Amino acid sequence: MSNSPTITVEATGVASALPDIARINLFTFAEDPAPGDALTSCSLLTERVLGALRDAGVSPSDLETTSIDLNVQYKREPDDTEQSYRASSGLVATVRHPREAGRVISAAVEAAGTGVGINGVGFDVDDKAPLVSLARRDAVAEVMTAARELANAAGVALGPLVELSEGRPLNPFGPAGRPFLAAARRS
Repeated sequence: MSNSPTITVEATGVASALPDIARINLFTFAEDPAPGDALTSCSLLTERVLGALRDAGVSPSDLETTSIDLNVQYKREPDDTEQSYRASSGLVATVRHPREAGRVISAAVEAAGTGVGINGVGFDVDDKAPLVSLARRDAVAEVMTAARELANAAGVALGPLVELSEGRPLNPFGPAGRPFLAAARRS
C-alpha cells in the first residue's frame, strides 16, 4: 500500500421505477383421513387454479409450483387421537400488468373456493438491468463530487482514481450500486 495521502469516499447510487409486474403467492390445500386422497384432492385443486390463472391471461411460463407438502393434522380435542392429512401446494403467478392482480386472484378463488389461500402479492420491476446501470452512474457521480469537494477543502489536488469497487444492494427491492471508493493524492 502506498504512503501517499488518499481520500476515500463511499456512496450509494439509487434508481427507481414503477413496478411493472406483480408476483402472486398462492397455495391450494385439501384435508382427508387418507394421505393419498389429500394429495389427490390438492392436486385437482391446483390444476383448477392453474387453469383459471391461464384463462385469466397469465402465461404458462409465468406460473410456477414452488412446493408440495403433506402434514398430519390432529383434532383439537385433548383426548381425541383421530388424525387426518393436510396436503398443500404453493404457486407463484407473475402478472405482467400489476393492475390485473386483483382480477387474477379472483379467478383463483372462483376456481378453488376455500381450497385456495394467498400468501401475499409482491410488486417488482421485471428487468432491473437499466436501473442498476443508472444507480451505478449515480453512485460514481456522487463519489467524484464528494472527492473533489474533500480535496478542495483539504487544499490538495485530486489525483487519479486508485480504486473503485461495488458491493451488493442493501435493499433487494430497490437496485443500487454500493459502495464506490475513490482516492486522491497530494500534488
